[in-house]
Amino acid sequence: MTSIAGLLTALDDNAMTDIVVANGTYRVSPASSQASNSLWIGARFADRTNPVTVRAETPGGVTFDGGGASYFGGISFQSGAHHQTWDGFNWINGTPAAADYVGGTGMIMFGGYAGQAAAHHITIRNSTVRPIQGSNNTHGHVVYFSWAVGGAHDITFDNFTVDDPNGWAAAALHFYHSDATNQNAWNVAIRNSKIKGTQQAFILWDPTIHDVLVEDTTITSAKRFAVRYEQGKTITLRRVTSTGSGEQGFFSSSGSNPPAVTFSDTDLR
Repeated sequence: MTSIAGLLTALDDNAMTDIVVANGTYRVSPASSQASNSLWIGARFADRTNPVTVRAETPGGVTFDGGGASYFGGISFQSGAHHQTWDGFNWINGTPAAADYVGGTGMIMFGGYAGQAAAHHITIRNSTVRPIQGSNNTHGHVVYFSWAVGGAHDITFDNFTVDDPNGWAAAALHFYHSDATNQNAWNVAIRNSKIKGTQQAFILWDPTIHDVLVEDTTITSAKRFAVRYEQGKTITLRRVTSTGSGEQGFFSSSGSNPPAVTFSDTDLR
């Protein structure tokens, strides 16, 4: 594939199970605008029955460029999109969508629209996000998990890099917002990843999140906390290290050892 439109057309074809995107830089519009060059992965693709891999020609060889957008959603998984692997992509040159330190949206989005079915069985592998400061200067998030019917689930990030040395993003991965009908995420794994310079690397702040695993991951130079936990169940931090945090490596209003969080071979500073 050599265009965003071509990529989306292939993704809409259930017979396609391996989509290769030619190396290069592709201008993308914010996902929520649902323009012809937006990576809005929603209802159009929910009726697929075959799993699909979308991959760069070579790992890291494809860049999705936001063109300096002030409210940049690089890719958004919505409305029951499922069983997709995205491998080897970079998202750059956009500001995470408007937020304060608790709410907001992200450059990679799961849910956030009440009443829509949750995305599930999504893997993002060998990928990098580099947020920039935009005119809103409101510190959105790199990856944001928000509400959807059933809650986004079976989501994996593997060899995921966030490079934000100026700390424009409030969090690399943020879990927040739910109600009785629309839950937050569950069965989420973040492995073999590197996060540099965001205000916080992880914020876990919703009572419906559960079974979140972070392992073999390094966090450097978080401006505030490497990990902030406030709500959620069955959270595991395994072989996670952080250095150079501006305030603390781990923070929770429930204290340094909340019962819902398991620390294994983890050193947060």
